[in-house]
Amino acid sequence: MAYLGYEWENQVSILASRITLYLQKEIKLSFLSSTTVKAIGDYDKEPEEYTIQGFCLSRYNIPKEVAEEMVADLKCIYVNKRYNYETAFAVCAYPSVMQAWYDMMWEGTVATKLIHDVGGIDALCNLSEKEHKALEDKLKAETERCLV
Repeated sequence: MAYLGYEWENQVSILASRITLYLQKEIKLSFLSSTTVKAIGDYDKEPEEYTIQGFCLSRYNIPKEVAEEMVADLKCIYVNKRYNYETAFAVCAYPSVMQAWYDMMWEGTVATKLIHDVGGIDALCNLSEKEHKALEDKLKAETERCLV
């Protein structure tokens, strides 16, 4: 995340202070694996690769609305709305990068469901052209329905 310099570390530090004050307890932030997504940033003309670094609040949870308030003025920290187990955050350069990650995760969820529905990878590979087209249409409809 060299493109963010030390700014992301400063913002994580500010967030940690805010959470500590809110909970009135010592906290621990656990950093998750980073990932890379292709997205169009604020100044890009074509999609570029950006890194997202996830982290979560261990041992305690705070309401998502409170977490959203805490990061409202932090330009590179976002609440991970897809993570339901703990209060989770992500560090990335632009909102479009966070949205690209959500889109990628959703597409993976839909693909996994469809593979399960057809009976696995082997069954997917042995579909007829007609069955493949029907599955493609179903995937497209499912994705468009949920991304709107």
